[in-house]
Amino acid sequence: MKNFNRCAIAALMVASASAAANAADLPHYKAPPPPPPPTFTWTGLYGGVNIGYAFGASSSETGGLAYLTGVPIAGAAPVTVAPLGSAWTTGQNLQGVVGGGQLGYNYQFNPWLVLGAEADIQAADIGSHGNAAVGLVDAAGPHIQSINSTKKVDWFGTVRGRVGLTLPSMPNLMVYGTGGFAYGQVVHNAGFADNFLALGVNSLGHGYYDNTKVGWAAGGGVEWSPSMFPAWSLKAEYLYVDLGSTNANSVPLNGGAPVILQGALGAATPLFSATQNSPTRFHTVRAGVNWHFDPFAAVAPSTAGGALPSVKGPPPAFVDSYQPFQVRLKVAGVIPLDGHGTVFDSGAGTLAAGLGSIGVRSGLTGANGVIAGASTNTSTSIIPMLDAAYFLTKNWAIEAICCVAPHHIQGTGTIASDFARAWLFPPSVMLQYHVTNFGAFQPYLGVGVNFTTFWNTRVNNDVWGIPMAPGSFLSTLGIPAVLSTFQYATVAPSWGVVGQAGFDYMLNDHWGVNVDFKYVGLHPMVHSTVISFAPQAPAAGAIFIPVKVSLPINPVVISAGLTYRFGGSLLSPLF
Repeated sequence: MKNFNRCAIAALMVASASAAANAADLPHYKAPPPPPPPTFTWTGLYGGVNIGYAFGASSSETGGLAYLTGVPIAGAAPVTVAPLGSAWTTGQNLQGVVGGGQLGYNYQFNPWLVLGAEADIQAADIGSHGNAAVGLVDAAGPHIQSINSTKKVDWFGTVRGRVGLTLPSMPNLMVYGTGGFAYGQVVHNAGFADNFLALGVNSLGHGYYDNTKVGWAAGGGVEWSPSMFPAWSLKAEYLYVDLGSTNANSVPLNGGAPVILQGALGAATPLFSATQNSPTRFHTVRAGVNWHFDPFAAVAPSTAGGALPSVKGPPPAFVDSYQPFQVRLKVAGVIPLDGHGTVFDSGAGTLAAGLGSIGVRSGLTGANGVIAGASTNTSTSIIPMLDAAYFLTKNWAIEAICCVAPHHIQGTGTIASDFARAWLFPPSVMLQYHVTNFGAFQPYLGVGVNFTTFWNTRVNNDVWGIPMAPGSFLSTLGIPAVLSTFQYATVAPSWGVVGQAGFDYMLNDHWGVNVDFKYVGLHPMVHSTVISFAPQAPAAGAIFIPVKVSLPINPVVISAGLTYRFGGSLLSPLF
């Protein structure tokens, strides 16, 4: 029995040693080390929004007034004397809220240098107001010349280069300088008056400027990307903007009105020429947020069975997966077709038989109330555009299109004048069919409806001459034409149909480029009042004529930009 136990123990010891030897030959199954965290980089596209405040740059406006005709002075031998003119300086206090969006690209050359370019567009409520008065005593007696000037910036944008500096120890913090091209819509109004105290009359004038100005911008800022959300960054920025200077030159508003001297009709109210020069320079401070993305990065697909994706080898081929949501950010050119609208008198008919409406009675219009040879059209415009769509199926989608556009309302023929400006808000809703049989190239057709509203419509008070209709009241006085200007203008909202054709070229499942063509049937009506006067017949006084202007815009809209498609949780593409 003892021998048996000894043999059993010896066998166990040999078996244990053999098992340990075999275990030493088996492979090890240790977990691989975790991958290193990705290195932060500023390289890539980005877009975002901002809001801030603009304030003046201690600028001053300058102006002057000089007379073209004189005023009569009673005496032993009545004479006409030319009053003295003057020059002045007024302060400018530009200030207001600004806000908009930006789109740019950065490239990080090394751990401390980042170069990039950025374009932004800003809505603005920047304005200023100034006035001055100069008292004079001369041969015409005492008189007070005054100026009232207003300046407004409706919107502005910049295209700038950026140079950024970072530290390897803080790669997600960048300090940068920036500078480049600036442009914006500037409106400058100036009212001029000279009050002759002894004569009891006023000479009035008005100057107006409303156009897109170009200039330059420069500044700097700081941008920081939180470690928890490396696709996002916050920025604070200072920018100085200089859009050059504008001149508001006066036109005569009451030239030819009679002056009553000693109970008798004297000479006409004197005419003057005046101008007001106003610089458009302002500082802005603003804060913003940017989302950083790279639409050209290769996205590795997941392999079957839940294995980890492979990042080796060439980028994967395009796979047309169903992404129900779509947004596009584009730049569009709005080109009105060569349509010409009719301008006609909308004044009430008079009681006197045969006189017709106000314009017919005055001779401003023909018997049918239409101003002969007058027509209207609108200007072209370049605008940013945002589209959002939902795909009901892989082929059918509903799209909403949003933008704002400034336009000039232009008169041609006998009312040749850039007589008004207006902002348009023309949202459209489209039903689209997308062809998906060609892989990454995906053309589509759409049809929908547009509703356009107009706001901030203003006239520029250009003066133009309209020939009198033969046999009219003023033509019998030997007056071939009258000077006219628009007093105000409003544009009625308008509905229209929209036709659409375009294509997306998808770079991957989410990102693509877009080209789009639209035709919008848009034909609103402008309601205005025309003021006419004849310097040759001051006794006729001013003629106020309400008019309606047919405005066939009917634009073709050509746009191009980026497409982004996504699905599932609305937050997943953001983070």
